[in-house]
Amino acid sequence: MSGLPIAQLAIYAPLTLPVLYLLYTHGRHGFLAWAYLLAFCILRMTGGALAVSDATNSGAQIISSIGLSPMLLSLEGVLHEARVYSIPHLNRKLEYSFMAFFHVLVATGVAMVGVGAGGLVSDKPKDSDLSDVKIGMALLEAAWAILVLWALWTVGMGGGRAHKEAAPAAGNSREGSILLTATLLTLPLIEISVIYTLVAEFTQRAGLNPSTGTLAVRVVLGFLPELIAALILLVAGIRTKDANRREQQQQVGRAQHGPGTRRRSSQKKKGGRRSHSRSQSRSGSVRRDAWV
Repeated sequence: MSGLPIAQLAIYAPLTLPVLYLLYTHGRHGFLAWAYLLAFCILRMTGGALAVSDATNSGAQIISSIGLSPMLLSLEGVLHEARVYSIPHLNRKLEYSFMAFFHVLVATGVAMVGVGAGGLVSDKPKDSDLSDVKIGMALLEAAWAILVLWALWTVGMGGGRAHKEAAPAAGNSREGSILLTATLLTLPLIEISVIYTLVAEFTQRAGLNPSTGTLAVRVVLGFLPELIAALILLVAGIRTKDANRREQQQQVGRAQHGPGTRRRSSQKKKGGRRSHSRSQSRSGSVRRDAWV
């Protein structure tokens, strides 16, 4: 038994506490981001716990194969939160349509990887099991590429004239920039793990196995990139933890100074003009009476 499963257990268990805190503080815009990051930490903890006693445990190998999917979904959630804070007048229909498509793509990929990996570690593996794993990993790689394009498009939209004009009113453009930067920094790290798992599944080389392969390969290509990515997202989440509260305060302020206040002020102005006109008419009648 190597020390890697113990390290996973010792590192990811404490990380769940700040992630739970971020899940609470970021509110509805960041719910998917931090819920999936929490799921990623729990999966890595579970895989480490199963592999402590037996590295060839079938459950540990299956979890090792599907563990990247919640990280991809977490990145998509962080990118969504960044877009909400940094892009004024966000097209909600397009946003949620993309999120639904991305979730279906990742869910399909991880389902095929899980089914195939479960078949490969069974007593009677079939040829279709390896094909399922390859197709599933290809779908996860496609999901990563789509997420990169979506992030780059967000960068282009965030630098436009509309963003600069509306940035003072948005209030949370700084938080959106922090989350977007964290997403861009994390994507290459996750790609290292995705490619590593993809090559390992396609070649089926013993030294590249994510559960029982060479320790140095598993640490450099799997463990470290994922851990650094999780830490980057965690730091970005802590730095932007007040964004949701600030947005709620802005909504309350807009409600207090909304259309009702403007209507009341306009009514006061109209009332002032009417009283002024009445006073003018009265003074005019007094002058006519005096002339007569």
